[in-house]
Amino acid sequence: MRYLFILLMITVILAAPVTAFAAGFNMNINISRLEDGTTCGELWFNNKVLWRLQVLTDGARPVTSSKSGNTTLITPDIVNGLFLIKINNETE
Repeated sequence: MRYLFILLMITVILAAPVTAFAAGFNMNINISRLEDGTTCGELWFNNKVLWRLQVLTDGARPVTSSKSGNTTLITPDIVNGLFLIKINNETE
């Protein structure tokens, strides 16, 4: 139980948004949920999107998307009665 509590505290300390002014770079991890149910996670480095991961709720792909950085789309679908996970990588 003690180790679980220590692990939880370390996770909270590392996950807390803290600005490091002495660092020569800026890094940000952003996770958001969109209105259509898509979960979008982004890795920003020096105010540029380095990598974006989108987990879609169904087999429909978005018609419009912002093409900034690499985007990996994970789409669950059912084909011929079998559960299928499609992974697509879109680059600029």
